[in-house]
Amino acid sequence: MVHMAIVGFTTVIFGITSLLLISRARNRLSKGSIRKYLDNFAICLAFIVIFSIWQSLRSIFAANTYVEEHLHYLTYPEYIFIVFAYMAFIIASFRVSKISEEFGFKEEGRKIQQIIKKYKDKF
Repeated sequence: MVHMAIVGFTTVIFGITSLLLISRARNRLSKGSIRKYLDNFAICLAFIVIFSIWQSLRSIFAANTYVEEHLHYLTYPEYIFIVFAYMAFIIASFRVSKISEEFGFKEEGRKIQQIIKKYKDKF
């Protein structure tokens, strides 16, 4: 049980550190689509960190078999946190697709490839 607590504690530390780094990066960006994406990503990560905290606390306090047997419904919040994280990931993925439309150069890239091909064929 101790090794699970260590893994849970380490996971939470990494998650909180990542949230702090996201916050610092977000503060350096001007308003726009990339900043909105970081907001969505931070929400996803926050739900995962909350899930990790909840799971760690539950594993520490559920060491008692009475708690484990009679309070099995304490796993339901874990499912809720993960569902919200996945929903936030869907929104973040949608934001990435919008960013790709905003900053994407797919059509320009095709034109450049055609010009290079014509140039290479010429020589």
